Amino acid sequence: MDTVVDVLAEAFHDDPVSAWVFPAGERRAVAQRIFHRAVLRGTLAAGGHVDVTGDLSAAVLWTPAGEEDPDGDAFTGLTGEEVGRLTALFEMMTEHAPGGEYHHAQFVGVRKNAQRRGIGARLLKHGLDRYGAVPAYLEASSAESAKLYRRLGFRDHGPAFAVEGGPPMRPMWREPSICL
Repeated sequence: MDTVVDVLAEAFHDDPVSAWVFPAGERRAVAQRIFHRAVLRGTLAAGGHVDVTGDLSAAVLWTPAGEEDPDGDAFTGLTGEEVGRLTALFEMMTEHAPGGEYHHAQFVGVRKNAQRRGIGARLLKHGLDRYGAVPAYLEASSAESAKLYRRLGFRDHGPAFAVEGGPPMRPMWREPSICL
C-alpha cells in the first residue's frame, strides 16, 4: 500500500487538478499521501483492482462503476479547504459519470523518472485486456494524458468539465470491442 501511495503521490504532484485541490506546494506532498491512501482503500473496499508494474514504477486503480467514493473519515488530516475542493470535485465527477456498467480507471500514475517510456500505457492496457468485455471510463486531468488515452482507444465522452476556478477534466470512454 505504501508503495502505491508513493507512486501516485509522486506522479500527480504537478498534475493540474491535484495542484488546484492542494495548492500549497510543500503541503501538497503530505496531502497527496493522505488522499491517495484514502482512494486506494476505497478502491480495495469496493472490490476494485490495483495494477502495478514489476519494478513498482507505475500503478493503476480500477474501480467498478459507482463504487469510487471513499467515506469522509478517510480524509482525516486534510484541511477543511482541501476537503471542500475534493467534495466539489467528486460531486462534479459524479454528475458527469456515465450510467451503466463500466470499470473506472480512477488513477494512472507513473513515477517521474519512468515517465514517457510507455510504462503507463502498457499497464493501462493490461487492465483493459482484463476487463475486455466491459467498457472503461476515466477522466483525463491534462491534455497530455488525454493524448495517451486516445492512443489506447478512449474517446471523449462529452465536453470537458471543471469545478469553478479549477482546471478542466476530460471524461473519456472506451468501448469493449476495441482491440489493440
